[in-house]
Amino acid sequence: MPRRVDAAERRREVVDAVKRIVVADGLARVSLREVAGEADLVVGSVRHYFATSSDLLVCAFDDVVDSVLARVLDASPLGRGAGHPGEEGLVAQLCQLLPLDEERAVDLCVWSEFKLAARTRPELADTAERGHRSLAAALGAAVRSLRPELPDEELVVEAERLLATVEGLGLHAMLQGRWLDAALCSAVVRAQVASLAAAVPRLSGASTGIH
Repeated sequence: MPRRVDAAERRREVVDAVKRIVVADGLARVSLREVAGEADLVVGSVRHYFATSSDLLVCAFDDVVDSVLARVLDASPLGRGAGHPGEEGLVAQLCQLLPLDEERAVDLCVWSEFKLAARTRPELADTAERGHRSLAAALGAAVRSLRPELPDEELVVEAERLLATVEGLGLHAMLQGRWLDAALCSAVVRAQVASLAAAVPRLSGASTGIH
């Protein structure tokens, strides 16, 4: 009697194969045939779950976005996990977006490849936007917890500043990992969060020279 195939498990195997291919050779190598080979399956088995390469890519992108968001929320002082108070909570969240261990390094690499591809592949655009908006919202909530007196406009600016900083730092760490190690990445994040916690809020556009 043939073994019953668990659909969720098989889809997981296929998505994991996509991630391995992306990490090793980039997004351009992803196709139904290549993924089937990586997952040790026949192409027909992959087509049973994903009709096209685009369907497969969208699913893999959604998966990595969900994985990263789950870690960020679990690290939050406001999230589903135990969390950490104040500055430590925000540092813990930001560190989920850095390649500080193998799992995070894989997800960061895959997320970065998909985000860049979304610029020219419309089927990936919705997931790219969802990922960015969700991360910005999570960081915004953490900034609000740390600096409740900030006006909404400054809150948005600070959340986007942190997100841009940590995304750039993560990319830099992937490319220059021999010297930009976990300790240095963590130190940069702590310095950014400390500067946010100590900053004096801007009262108006006029006080900053903005008219």
